[in-house]
Amino acid sequence: MRGAVLGTLAALLVAGCGQGAAQAAKDEPVSPASEEGAVEPVATPDDSASSAGKASATEVTSVACAQDEQELFSCTAGTKKIAVCGVNNAQGRKTAQYRFGTAKKVELVLDGGRFANTAYSGGGESQIQFANGDVRYIVYSRTIRTGFDEDGNKPEFTDGVWVVRGDENLADRQCTGEVVSVAVLAGDAYGGVGKDVYYGLD
Repeated sequence: MRGAVLGTLAALLVAGCGQGAAQAAKDEPVSPASEEGAVEPVATPDDSASSAGKASATEVTSVACAQDEQELFSCTAGTKKIAVCGVNNAQGRKTAQYRFGTAKKVELVLDGGRFANTAYSGGGESQIQFANGDVRYIVYSRTIRTGFDEDGNKPEFTDGVWVVRGDENLADRQCTGEVVSVAVLAGDAYGGVGKDVYYGLD
């Protein structure tokens, strides 16, 4: 699957292919608040307040996408699991849904993801952004060139989730295994794909 995605996205100069970072991500603390108000990996005071993108975690029984849902992203990050699934909302419209938790417990669910993509020299980045009050969860798959050798470009693949408030990066939870990279080509079915990423390399 990864090879097919990489081939397609390389032709479009996008970076939808990725693989887990080599180093293990540290497990940041999860808010002890109720499931609906839980925040990963950084607790914020506004998370129990109104949020257009929030859905109740009790309505979702598994972080993993169901057979009738489109898998737009998934990975393990330390002891946690992250997934973005294509679902139909209450109005019957397609929406990207962010899910976070463990194999036994769904801790956070956010609806209404927005896709973005940009090309870098020798790579690129694809993202899906979700809002939770003033905090944004930005799922990303990135390919960057780290140098050249006799075999050519040396790509480095990174996938994970940034937690951002304004321009402040609160946390970067990198995937450590079992990665299905951002399916940016599916973004047109979920509201389109922007040309500029929401948060990226300096």
